[in-house]
Amino acid sequence: MAPANRHFRQTIPLTGSLLLFFLFLLLYPLTGRAQTLVPLHVQKGTNLIRIARQYCNKPSDWKTIAAINHLKAPYIIYKNATLQAPLSILRGKQVSAEVISIKGSPLVVTNKNVSKKLRKGDRVFPGQTVITGDEEYVHLVYPDNKHSRIGPESKMLLVYLMRLADNNLQAQFFLDRGKVTNSIERKLKPNEHFQTRTPMAITGIRGTEFRVKVADPETNIIETLKGRVALTAAGHKIFLARGQGSKVKKGQQPAPPHALPPSPNLPQLKKIYRTLPVNINAPVQQNARSMHVRVTADKEGFNTLVEQSTKPGKNFSLTSLTDGSYFLFLTAIDKAGFESLPAGPATLHIRTVPGAPIISRPNNGKAFFKSKIKISWLDSDQADHYLIQLARDKKFSKVIEEKETKKAHYLTPDLKAGTYFFRVQLIAEDGFRTLFSVPLTWKIMARPKLGSLNTSPTGSEGGITLRWPAMADTAGYMIQIANDRNFTDLIAEDDNLKKPSYPIDFQIVNGKYYVRIRSITKDGLKSPWTAPQAMTVEAESSWLPHAAAVLGFIALVLIF
Repeated sequence: MAPANRHFRQTIPLTGSLLLFFLFLLLYPLTGRAQTLVPLHVQKGTNLIRIARQYCNKPSDWKTIAAINHLKAPYIIYKNATLQAPLSILRGKQVSAEVISIKGSPLVVTNKNVSKKLRKGDRVFPGQTVITGDEEYVHLVYPDNKHSRIGPESKMLLVYLMRLADNNLQAQFFLDRGKVTNSIERKLKPNEHFQTRTPMAITGIRGTEFRVKVADPETNIIETLKGRVALTAAGHKIFLARGQGSKVKKGQQPAPPHALPPSPNLPQLKKIYRTLPVNINAPVQQNARSMHVRVTADKEGFNTLVEQSTKPGKNFSLTSLTDGSYFLFLTAIDKAGFESLPAGPATLHIRTVPGAPIISRPNNGKAFFKSKIKISWLDSDQADHYLIQLARDKKFSKVIEEKETKKAHYLTPDLKAGTYFFRVQLIAEDGFRTLFSVPLTWKIMARPKLGSLNTSPTGSEGGITLRWPAMADTAGYMIQIANDRNFTDLIAEDDNLKKPSYPIDFQIVNGKYYVRIRSITKDGLKSPWTAPQAMTVEAESSWLPHAAAVLGFIALVLIF
């Protein structure tokens, strides 16, 4: 049969469709009766009356379908054509979408303009709008295993979701802003439709996966990840195959298909990340403006937890993930704003509990004169045992001792003067090893030595000067001279010597005396006293120049 009018082979011109749709947005919450159009597939051997009897509330509704589609007598229709029918005249069963994963506190706005928080397991019904904020995500699943992943800062209206009288599913969404990725895991039947509208375009699919982005009030971006997408804007339709995208500018036809950038190489991940943030280097790729990572809780990518973008060669910094296993999907975005197919999933393992041990004492950087040091750290009930390392260098390439211990403390062996480094690692019952603790460093100071005392007279008056080897990192010295080796009978003491020498400038008689010294570091730490060393004075010093000192010394002895 020859058609009287071929306009029926197209859907309503886009300008009229959008006008009806915006009227729907304005009037639906108030009346629920605004015209919303649903596509119907024309089968072989059918006519308008049969279609009305099969799908509509009453047989006479064929007239409404004819008027909407600009059909005139003799109302000829053709196999595989698509007719638009008002939602209000169709018989069918309204169904809903289920929230299977969620992040943050997104909202759902009912058709009565009531807002409430959306939760996992909630149902979203036709006429309701899902709104996400910054770093918020919603994943919806529809009957027959169809999905929508709504990204941050998005607003999406579920216009209708219903089963027709023939049990085929019809769905339409309106993305006012943001980003949504729709996925259909099997090819749609001829009378099934899954449409996404934006302020500027209509996207329809027949078994595929695609992204719709309202980049700004003037631009839409559509990208096909699987299958084939039909994109209509300003009365013009194009088809986008896998790996192709298009931009739609306000009031303009879709731009010709644009090849999406190649999928990036997945970064090399550590076996386990033991601390937060997890820093992952974004690969460098020619003509890529930025890299985008999406972290999910499942391998299929339904449950989005984090999305982040960075420049190629820079780091993604993931700070909010708890211990567990995750999956990374990586995409590249070119200079035109098109995003690649995702690479992945790559498995990411994080375990930060138990954490690395914390050393409690001694203080880092401390100096000691003792040769054995006791080191303590905070004990953990998740520790089976600990591994300690003692080294002479901060890179722990010169390890002095390495051993395992059940205790939360460690006593070093006798150590010589020098700088040392220590760290400890926790090992859990299941064999998990934490990072090593922050290294502890300390310095063991050399003890002063008197050496051989020179008691020969010096100077023009025959006095005696005691000298000993100078020491590094020392602010001064102390000296004591006594008649006994216990130093209870002191005859001289000085705690403010700046040089490693001490002049005996007072009268001293022949005899045997005992001398000991100690060093004082710049921060006031005093070394142990040296072992007493005997000093024998054989040559009598001249006492006349020192008469006052001798009398003073005798007076002190008498008083004592």
